[in-house]
Amino acid sequence: MYDMSFRYEVAHRPGGEGLFLCFSCGVCTATCPVAEVEEEFNPRRIIHQVLLGDRSVLASRTIWMCAACFRCVAHCPQGVEFANVLQVLREMAVEEGHVPLTWKQIIEDLDSRTQRLRRDVIASLWEKRAFTFPEYEDLWKERLEGGRHGENT
Repeated sequence: MYDMSFRYEVAHRPGGEGLFLCFSCGVCTATCPVAEVEEEFNPRRIIHQVLLGDRSVLASRTIWMCAACFRCVAHCPQGVEFANVLQVLREMAVEEGHVPLTWKQIIEDLDSRTQRLRRDVIASLWEKRAFTFPEYEDLWKERLEGGRHGENT
């Protein structure tokens, strides 16, 4: 069952304003690094579901897969800020009880930790000029272990 008011609910929230600008060109999906490795994640399909009024998207794991790199936003010819639309969908998923608030917090923390790891690897590459793959793996393991003990590196 489709709820035609759903698309308006999304579009009227901060971050969802550009939803109706989408004309389904697929550039968002073509430029998405997550879609490259995860067949199930398709930004164009998610927008299409919202525009059709398919609220089941709120119960889908796909809205949690985005790594918030904003490539979709940078390449969209219509200026649709898909990464922000996903934030709206995540908020709605929590509000409607599809997932607990802690899931949203975990995903946000994961995004933050991933970006810090990326920063640290780039700094090591830049400083050492001979950073090896095993050193990268050690850094990754160190960050994971630090995360398990509640350290915030």
